[in-house]
Amino acid sequence: MVNVGDVLYLFVEDTNPPKHKYFFVLGVTEDQISLASFYVNTEINLNVNHNPVLVKYNIELNPSDYPFLRHISYLDCTKMVIRSKSEYDEIVNNRPEAVVYQLLPEQLEFFRQIIREVPTIKGKIVKKFGFFDN
Repeated sequence: MVNVGDVLYLFVEDTNPPKHKYFFVLGVTEDQISLASFYVNTEINLNVNHNPVLVKYNIELNPSDYPFLRHISYLDCTKMVIRSKSEYDEIVNNRPEAVVYQLLPEQLEFFRQIIREVPTIKGKIVKKFGFFDN
């Protein structure tokens, strides 16, 4: 079962090229149908690298705080990837090792606060995925 705050490491096909990626699950719809996830990148996303407003939403992750990482990485909070909760529940049920970390409550709240501010994600989407709930 996938929960808000889980960090997963799985092969994903919606990257170029498709590859194994870490992603943070930071929200879920009230009906538990869809998850809001965000990718971890080794560098700041080149699509926003030249936009100072968006660069600040690529949050540095230090391996000392996130022990599954081997080097400093970045959580790209500018692009939400919506996933089927039932599909990922099944994946995790079959491969529990896919969940590599559970965010601490303060880490989760930190990222959820950032998502509430990101200009590339509409307010109604942020609300739909429960980012205003405590």
